Amino acid sequence: MSDETPVAPPQPPPAPQVTSGQDDGTAKLLAALSYLFGIVAIIVLLIEPYKNQRFTRFHAVQALGLWVVGFVASFVSIVPFIGWIIWLVVWLAVVVVGIIAIINALQGKYWEIPILYNAVKNFIDG
Repeated sequence: MSDETPVAPPQPPPAPQVTSGQDDGTAKLLAALSYLFGIVAIIVLLIEPYKNQRFTRFHAVQALGLWVVGFVASFVSIVPFIGWIIWLVVWLAVVVVGIIAIINALQGKYWEIPILYNAVKNFIDG
């Protein structure tokens, strides 16, 4: 018999913890600012730890989707009269939906923007 005790194999480092981001005031602020400034949404999706938090990713991706809708609506405004009316209606909708989304983000809530969420949900979890 030997006096040596068996040595346990080394354990791998713990996996990075993905937090919800709801308790983090900075995450709420970044999520809300994503709706105001599209560049903030892009930055949120690129920096640690926010790119791995479901809450900030959820709002940043939805915000980018909302910005794309507004951008596409700008091209419709090239068509006189009818295009201008469509542009105005879409931008008013984008502004109203953006305000509602900002309020929900600041409250730490997940709010799925109707129609838009279905288009971007693969990017949120992906």
